[in-house]
Amino acid sequence: MNALITGASGFIGRTLMRTLADAGHRATAWRRDSPLRLDGVDTVFHLAAPVDPRRDADLGRMLEGVVVLSERVAQACLEAEVRLIHVGTCEEYGDGPAPFFEDQLPQPVSPYSAAKAAATMRIMALYRAHGLRVTVARPFLTYGPGQRGDRLIPTALRAALAGAPFPMTEGLQTREVNYVDDIARGLLACADPSAIGRILNIGGGPELPVIELVRRIFAIAGADPGRIQAGALPTRSGESRRFVGNHQRARLVLGHRPEVSLDEGLRRTMEACRSASSP
Repeated sequence: MNALITGASGFIGRTLMRTLADAGHRATAWRRDSPLRLDGVDTVFHLAAPVDPRRDADLGRMLEGVVVLSERVAQACLEAEVRLIHVGTCEEYGDGPAPFFEDQLPQPVSPYSAAKAAATMRIMALYRAHGLRVTVARPFLTYGPGQRGDRLIPTALRAALAGAPFPMTEGLQTREVNYVDDIARGLLACADPSAIGRILNIGGGPELPVIELVRRIFAIAGADPGRIQAGALPTRSGESRRFVGNHQRARLVLGHRPEVSLDEGLRRTMEACRSASSP
């Protein structure tokens, strides 16, 4: 495979670049300020997007950075007859009923998730009307080394390693969590020809209450669980009580299942966090 990756500098994009190289494929990163040239490219993985799940995020920025850019990439792939793996998001399901199936209607709750859902609809229309060879992948909640520091797992890890208090909500809401290497393998598997024209949930990691996840993090770090302050923060308005996908389609079509256990993934993430903070 000779692949071009947009968003290669992002959290998942960096891991996908390494996964492609380890599998013997050629992977080139596309810079947003460069022309979108597809000479010699047979597959595009489109991950580039401004990620901001806040409900008050700027809608215009999301439309430009998600919908407009995605259509530009899709049109270029259509004209060059290049395979496209368009990376959407599990956020498209919003506050719909869980577990989330690929065929249920999106119920976005933020400008980001609404823009992603709109991009999916426009790209699938190009598949149906013009034969664009595309797969839409929807990765589920992902963690691992190098993740942005304001996310739950890296924030809890830093507190655990520092022996600091960790104020949080009651943490009764459940979340499916996936190690980044497993998500990258799933995206690579989406290049299989049998996935063309499909929307596929990518994930399958464990679902557990957030409080249990934080306790696992503190246990793996050898930290005092008494520093976890469950209930110190109010539950966010409109927060989903359950956020988990159904992954049967990806198992049947791609044979994809996670390989990294939660404890192993947390250990790897913790070691990377320690290394990054070492002088």
